[in-house]
Amino acid sequence: MSEGDGGDPGGPAARAPLKLRVMTRAEGKPGGFDSAIIKVPERWYLTVGGERALVAQLAGRDLRAMSEKCGAGIGEILHHAEWTITDDPAQVRTLGLMHDCASCRAGVDQAVAMLRDNPGSEVAVGQLWWAARP
Repeated sequence: MSEGDGGDPGGPAARAPLKLRVMTRAEGKPGGFDSAIIKVPERWYLTVGGERALVAQLAGRDLRAMSEKCGAGIGEILHHAEWTITDDPAQVRTLGLMHDCASCRAGVDQAVAMLRDNPGSEVAVGQLWWAARP
């Protein structure tokens, strides 16, 4: 989310990542988990007073739909999800590897490469929890 690398003391300071939570009516403790990563679309942002501003309602609606779709695709029901919007490859690695499987590693590698090759872009990393089976 920063305009610079944030690591240069003379450069712009990195902004904290933005977190959005998707809640459901699922009760009890989650029964499983997974992660998902998507490129943040430009339509989630507007320019207000010369500043870029996230349209949280639009992003939230899209992330809810994505969370539910991810669960349905593997026969699960969403318990809740926490999405982090970031441009920080280290955060992508940390949040995107909820478990160390080939699919998660490939997704993280693709997201990190996309951020590297597209300065100024962001990804949303979702940590998804599934409802426990009765």
